[in-house]
Amino acid sequence: MDIDYLRKEIDALDSKIVDLLNERAKIVLKIGEIKKQNQAQIYVPNREQEVYSRIKSQNKGPLTDECLVAIYRELMAGSLVLEKAIKVSYLGPEGTFSYFAAKQKFGSSVEYVPVRGIDDVFRDVAGGRSDYGIVPVENSTEGGIRETLNMFVEFDVKVCAEIILPIHHNLMANCGKEEIQKVYSKPQILSQCKNWLASNLPHAELIEVSSSAEAARIVRDASKSGKEGQYYAVIANAEIAQLYGSNILFKNIEDNPNNITRFFVLSKDYSAPSGRDRTAVMCYIKNLAGALLEILEPFKTYNINLTNIESLPTRKKPWEYCFYLDFEGHTSNETVQKALKEVSKKCFDMKILGSFPKCD
Repeated sequence: MDIDYLRKEIDALDSKIVDLLNERAKIVLKIGEIKKQNQAQIYVPNREQEVYSRIKSQNKGPLTDECLVAIYRELMAGSLVLEKAIKVSYLGPEGTFSYFAAKQKFGSSVEYVPVRGIDDVFRDVAGGRSDYGIVPVENSTEGGIRETLNMFVEFDVKVCAEIILPIHHNLMANCGKEEIQKVYSKPQILSQCKNWLASNLPHAELIEVSSSAEAARIVRDASKSGKEGQYYAVIANAEIAQLYGSNILFKNIEDNPNNITRFFVLSKDYSAPSGRDRTAVMCYIKNLAGALLEILEPFKTYNINLTNIESLPTRKKPWEYCFYLDFEGHTSNETVQKALKEVSKKCFDMKILGSFPKCD
């Protein structure tokens, strides 16, 4: 048995795989027609989780679970587009962490729409210009992303899924470390690397911009236009280096090696239960002593695990606050319904943002 023989076996298997994939796609088209007739949601997060769980449980190797999930992610993204052309808005430009989170969820087949601000992502989804939006909601180092949470006060959109993305920051430049005069990145990234920067580039000027991709674009353009720009650096995701032509000088310079950002997938529809879900709500309470405790007590009573809580100004009256909460469970669950019913009695308004499958 030689390599040529084995390669012929692979070729034969590839032919069968292609035929099977297209057979699967034909069934997808039939499902798409039924969804269209019933005006049903195209992207179904609980079904996505079900597929991933099944293929991992059936995997006997030698391919890893991560490899199979990556293959199926692209397969399901292609299937989505067969059912309907999908647009996904994200905080641009191409190369931001939001962009890579979107690609992790929706693969390469959908149309990605870069926008200038997180508010524009909400606006696109609320206005129907995009089917879905990707926004950062929480970072393990910095906490809740207030810019995102504030938008839930202003826009009527739903959360249908979440994405967990490990965040690694890399210093990129087209000069030596000792030559760097300015470092560009977004404020949160500079903050997450402040100890490394203080130790390694104490004399460099730190310049805050709207995104890491925008920082890379500024540095690239400055380098092209003049000698001074050759001494600028950017901190960003490693993939930025290829997109914008920078050299990675130092990898993983974040102060916390366990740096993770959670993203929400915005939609106009709720997600059905998957069996392992999380729910997010906004609670508007009176400015009275003990008011927060009163809305938290039902979660303890019904043994529901709270996973996040953030206070936000309502922007309607001075010193008037609302609280963002997320917790384990789906709104279709009877226990969750009972808890939320009691919570609602303690609020002058309560907004359910959505229930969605938990992302490990």
